[in-house]
Amino acid sequence: MTAQSLGLNTFQSTMLLFAGGALLLLILVISSFKLSSETEAQAAEIAKQRLVRVAARNTSFGLLNAETGQRGFLLTGEEIYLEPYYLGSKEAKKRLDDLTAQASDPSDLERMAIIAPVVGKKLAEMEQTIALAKSGKRDEALKILASDAGLQYMGALQDNLEAISARADRAVEQGLQNLSASANRLTLTTTIGSLLVASFASLAFYIVANNTGKLQSARQSLQTLTDELEERVKDRTEALTEANEEIQRFAYIVSHDLRAPLVNIMGFTSELETASNKLAGYFSRTALDVDEQTAASIAVEDIPESVGFIRKSSVKMDGLIGAILKLSREGRRELKRERVQLDDVVETSLASLQHQIEAAGVAVDVEPSLPSVVSDRLALGQVVGNILDNAVKYLAPGRPGVISITSEESGGRVKLRIADNGRGIAEKDLTRIFDLFRRAGKPDRPGEGIGLAHVRSLVRVLGGDVTVASKLGEGTTFTVDLPKKMSGQNPSNKEQTA
Repeated sequence: MTAQSLGLNTFQSTMLLFAGGALLLLILVISSFKLSSETEAQAAEIAKQRLVRVAARNTSFGLLNAETGQRGFLLTGEEIYLEPYYLGSKEAKKRLDDLTAQASDPSDLERMAIIAPVVGKKLAEMEQTIALAKSGKRDEALKILASDAGLQYMGALQDNLEAISARADRAVEQGLQNLSASANRLTLTTTIGSLLVASFASLAFYIVANNTGKLQSARQSLQTLTDELEERVKDRTEALTEANEEIQRFAYIVSHDLRAPLVNIMGFTSELETASNKLAGYFSRTALDVDEQTAASIAVEDIPESVGFIRKSSVKMDGLIGAILKLSREGRRELKRERVQLDDVVETSLASLQHQIEAAGVAVDVEPSLPSVVSDRLALGQVVGNILDNAVKYLAPGRPGVISITSEESGGRVKLRIADNGRGIAEKDLTRIFDLFRRAGKPDRPGEGIGLAHVRSLVRVLGGDVTVASKLGEGTTFTVDLPKKMSGQNPSNKEQTA
């Protein structure tokens, strides 16, 4: 069963595998710690039982050595036999204390209740006979020695001490068996755990290596696609640029060719108007019959009215063709990157509109110290000039006009806001005011409807964007979002720092 069949992605399967490995390692550590603790406890118990066994045997050996020295001295009277007596007595007392401290088994404690007082009696009996012999009462001492008391003491001691030693031997043997079993379990657990951890590690390494290979392959594929996309974008950009230039050339040629017949139409219209005026003068000086009065009406009223319509349409068409030619020329102009202070651009644009501003009584509030950008000065001037011209042109009747110019810098970009309290723009017109030859509201102001279209085109060429927020009857705010540094249009143009 694969991770994909379980509905797991690569990250989830990898994390699940690492979690399983971590859990296994935790179980292995806990098991190893537990078995190690058991082994350590068993080893400590074995060492304790060995001490019990040694203490029991050494107690017995000490008593035997002391008794041997006692008997040798009493039988021979030679002082040399007192040395093993003293050493044996001292050893027996010391080992008895060790045995008393180490004994914890219930059966050992029962036997110690018998051994301790008997050892005391045996040591007292030996000390008494030695003292009698030293004082010249050797026969009396031998008499005590010949009695069964000492023999009984040693028999009881030997039986109980041997029982303790035998029990300790069995405990040591059992402990060694348990220790060996625990060691085997620890070894087996460690081996199995190590194999499982190694298996998890190998599987994790395989998955990581496999995923890394897939990731590397995906990166290579992505890089290939990116390179291909960049190449396609480059090709399409070049094709689009060429098509755009072709469209601009076509627009220029068409506009130029359209203007020639339009000039002829306007010329012939003027001649027709002159002829119409002459006819009107003639009929005004002559008495006319009915037919002539009809002709006079045509010459004096109908023809001049038609000529006027033709003239107005020709003038409007001339304006539109001129606008197209202007846009075409601007599209072919090469932008020049330089350091431009927005204060200067705004000041120049306001100066060019000073007469209209004063005539309309508009108050202009400009934020001090507007930022600078690296851009095309002429294009910026046209953008700001067009927006300010619209603000002055479409003031709301009945209240003093106010224009506010502010800025904001953030993340390598500059936002220039031009707000007015004019007549505003209806919400339905906000999406089309930037379209060519489209105008919002009443067409009661002169213009061809190309100003804002020209503004949007210029701002986009500069690497920015222009947006509008407005409420009908309250005012309009245009926001021009520009990069602080326009991308180079012509590598030969060096950035100027003002």
